[in-house]
Amino acid sequence: MMHYFCSDGMEIPMGLAKAFPQIQMVDQRSTLHVSSGAAIVWLHLRPGRTVGQQVQALKQQVPGAYFVGMSDLPNDLEALAVFSVMAKGYCNTHAGAEVLLNVASVVQQGGVWIGESLMQKLLGMPPAAPQLDMVAETWSGVLTGRETEVAKAIAVGATNKQIAAQMGITERTVKAHVGAVLDKLKLKNRLQLALLVKDR
Repeated sequence: MMHYFCSDGMEIPMGLAKAFPQIQMVDQRSTLHVSSGAAIVWLHLRPGRTVGQQVQALKQQVPGAYFVGMSDLPNDLEALAVFSVMAKGYCNTHAGAEVLLNVASVVQQGGVWIGESLMQKLLGMPPAAPQLDMVAETWSGVLTGRETEVAKAIAVGATNKQIAAQMGITERTVKAHVGAVLDKLKLKNRLQLALLVKDR
């Protein structure tokens, strides 16, 4: 199994270098030809672009590889966005070699490394309320066009600032839309919204 680290300007993290001494640097312009499942690309996620944009661009250049998102400040919404674009794992950029070896082992065996924090939140979530079951298949029909755009952007990990820039509106307006979406769908937070929207 080959390992590659993709980043704009960051050197290979110490944990990756220790876990995989033969790891190579690649950038967003690299095109690699690898057999399906024969390589893992560790992608250093950058602020300013959505996770979807970053992963999809690299998938076109390395179509046969597995992808693991690496974040300097991991959070559950970003993790969901990573998994929504079919990446195989998500972890801290500065994780230790032992953790990274575990991630690689799970990914190589066809699994997904979801991380303890997100797993606990997903397992600890209460069952969906009856009204949520009713809107699960038609959630967008409950929302306005703008609210649907905001909901879909949240599902791929966009921040309020990114959504505002994409839609040409203020962050304050985005916050108002988010509040309306959560209220209409009877959800408590963005994580629940992302889970509802991401597969539909």
